[in-house]
Amino acid sequence: MLDPLPILGLTLRQFIGGRAIRIVFLFSLVPALFALIYLLEPGGTTAREFFAGIFQEFIAPTLLPIATLILATSALGNEVEDRTMAYLVLKPISRARIVLEKFAAVAAAVTLLLWEGTLLAYLIAMRGDAGDNIDQLLAIFVAELVGVVGYGALFMAISLIVPRALLAGLIYSLIWESLFGRFIPGIRLISVRHYVQSIYVRLIDNPAIELDEAMRLVPALIVITLLAAATLAIATWRLRTMNLE
Repeated sequence: MLDPLPILGLTLRQFIGGRAIRIVFLFSLVPALFALIYLLEPGGTTAREFFAGIFQEFIAPTLLPIATLILATSALGNEVEDRTMAYLVLKPISRARIVLEKFAAVAAAVTLLLWEGTLLAYLIAMRGDAGDNIDQLLAIFVAELVGVVGYGALFMAISLIVPRALLAGLIYSLIWESLFGRFIPGIRLISVRHYVQSIYVRLIDNPAIELDEAMRLVPALIVITLLAAATLAIATWRLRTMNLE
């Protein structure tokens, strides 16, 4: 009763004391590095154009899925590999609650780290124009949150089904989302990346920022919500049927 969300708190403490979150933290600073390079040589590109480009071409297709992958696959996968999940399920807590609280911890940790890195890059790139372009920053924040929800649920389910979930997730992120999703039009419609970018484009509502076959805002949000619900349900089912001896 003193701790209404024990699994959430436990998972966050595990993240803080682990190596994975340090790696995600370093990844989150990469956009700031790009922003510093941009300051040295803008190349005739406005700060708004630069920031839109770095989100569309790097954060959404690469940084967002990989950062989420690292923590999402460790949240449940490490418990199974370390044989500590057997002790966790002995507690009077349902499997669904374990999955949901683990997912909440992943979503909170990854989102905050990505927001921190994005804000730092934004302040460096925008300098004195930061206040005039706050709409762009907020649009990216929302898109990142939605992306973490979609990828987090998907990768958590994968971590209970695929033995080497981190490797499988890397292949999915780099090949399917970043490579195929970028160059093969049909794959975009079944790519989390496309919906994340669509949400950003719709929120920013700027004719200069375009995306081929961008989804409408509400349908894109519905698709990500359904994806998260379905994959969390699969993760719950898998956890119930696993042999944890």
